[in-house]
Amino acid sequence: MNLKGGLFFLSVCAWVVGNAMSDVGCRMSDVGFKSNVVQSSISRNSFIELSSAQLATRSSQLLLSNAQPKKEKKQKPSKKADPAADKALQEKAERLFIDAQRAKMIEDYETAQKQFREVLMLDPACADAHFQLGQIYFSTGDLKLAGEAAELAVKHDPNNKWYKDFLGGILARTSPKEAVVLYRELVKQYPTDPDFYMSLAYLLVQQKQPLEAIKVYDQFEKVFGLDEGIISQKKGLYLALNQFDKAMNELKKLEEAYPDEPAFLMMQADLYTANNMRDKAYPLYKKILELDPENPQALLAVADYSSKQGDTTARRETFKKIFSNPGLNVDAKVKMLFPYVQFFDIKKDSRPEALMLADILAKTHPKEAKTHAIRGDLYYLDNQFDTALAAYKRSLELQKDVYNVWQQLFFIYNQNRDWQTLKNIATESLEYFPNQAVTYLFKGLAENQLKDYDAAIKSYSKGEKMSLDNDKLRAQLLSNLGDVHHNLNQHTESDECFDKALKLDPDNATVLNNYSYYLSLRKVNLERAKQMSAYANKLQENNDSFLDTYAWILFELGNYKEAKEWQEKAIKHGGEKSATILEHYGDILIKLGDKTKAIESWQRAKELGSDSKTLDRKIAEGKYIEQ
Repeated sequence: MNLKGGLFFLSVCAWVVGNAMSDVGCRMSDVGFKSNVVQSSISRNSFIELSSAQLATRSSQLLLSNAQPKKEKKQKPSKKADPAADKALQEKAERLFIDAQRAKMIEDYETAQKQFREVLMLDPACADAHFQLGQIYFSTGDLKLAGEAAELAVKHDPNNKWYKDFLGGILARTSPKEAVVLYRELVKQYPTDPDFYMSLAYLLVQQKQPLEAIKVYDQFEKVFGLDEGIISQKKGLYLALNQFDKAMNELKKLEEAYPDEPAFLMMQADLYTANNMRDKAYPLYKKILELDPENPQALLAVADYSSKQGDTTARRETFKKIFSNPGLNVDAKVKMLFPYVQFFDIKKDSRPEALMLADILAKTHPKEAKTHAIRGDLYYLDNQFDTALAAYKRSLELQKDVYNVWQQLFFIYNQNRDWQTLKNIATESLEYFPNQAVTYLFKGLAENQLKDYDAAIKSYSKGEKMSLDNDKLRAQLLSNLGDVHHNLNQHTESDECFDKALKLDPDNATVLNNYSYYLSLRKVNLERAKQMSAYANKLQENNDSFLDTYAWILFELGNYKEAKEWQEKAIKHGGEKSATILEHYGDILIKLGDKTKAIESWQRAKELGSDSKTLDRKIAEGKYIEQ
């Protein structure tokens, strides 16, 4: 059987050196622990990932074994010890130790090492100084010296478990087998310290001894009682060993101990589901609903099970029950709508259900901005822009610090060509998000359309400066800036903007099209314009605007026959609704001598609301007149 469910990888928490009253701290775990209390997990971070900030140190007094260097020979009876000198040496050593600690805490390791070594010159058997030096070596990445210092600390104070723990962490990296031996000793010596069990189990897993790790966890349970985190670890190990039944038995132990806890039933049900054993999972979900009738995960699982059995009505009714219950977590419901958003274009038959649930959600939680936002997303995807717009606006009334909602408003107002409102809403959003380049893109677009060219130049320029790390966005801003300069007949500045844009994003079809079109209107660099337009049409086929640009360049080059072919392609692909494209078609036809059809095309352009200054004269005089 190919088991799923995944191994819950064990990890060892970072070393933390505690500020203890009398014992120096260097713990392998920062996990809070209470025996016989079910916890969410007992996890271990990667072994000894120390940083200077984590190497907190205590400022306990230095206990010197002797204030003077020890001598092999006995002092002569005639000479008496000097208590004052002993005290002075001890005070000097204590000052050095405190100074070294202070240097270590500010990460002045060079000074700290020097001073700790001076302490050791006064007392080579000072375990604490060896330990502190070991920490410094470790923090600088010198595991060899760190290990040697840790060994000396343990040698001079073999009953200090913190020193042994520190040494074990180093051995875990340099000699894992020795680390296992050391932690087995620590577990035996300190059977009520949970961290040592965790470290030992982690090492055994890392050395691919999962069964030995499970034995350590079993030993842990005998001492501390049942623990959810340990159960999860054992479950993961059994699954990795392809022993599904034993993994499930671990979870059943939690159920037996806490029969009224739905979460433990859920663990079993989810594991069955993950391994395609839905028939075994279903009764567990039903049992969960007996204990917790509004449990959303169980309701969803039962609904999915019913759907797979062909009962789509039951599924829909369950969903409605979940979404209409104000007591259920709103975030969980929003997450349940994510798949509808993700697969909206693919699963078209699910669209009505998605919109229905979004409506129920917003009605059930009317003061939650997120419910209106996701409702807006779904209606936007369904091309119901008015409803989407209302939903987004309601979301912003409740919460204005979600930029994506502002951005959706930009898209809708731009799509509706509501330039004044777009400018206003973009300006308002800058009060909350002053550094968003996209906002300046839309603001400049609205200002350009409103012929407020100076303001548009300022907006695009600000956005361009804010988008230095986004070449595509910066290229779009530069291209739009080029549009404004073109409108102001500032052709040199316009060309410079387009050249910069193409340097940043050479495959941007819109930039290529606009630049080539402006060149054709000015009748300059037509061959380059032709090349750029051809490439734009290659990048984005059957775009009526791009096809029109290429046709117009051909027109300016005098190639009217080929221009007609391209213009008819433009009309075929949506250009029949464009006044500009129809006027251009008439211009081409008149050059080819087809006056009747040319006038017909011009008249259709006029009916569509063309603002061409020469169109009426073309119709009246029946000839081509340049702008």
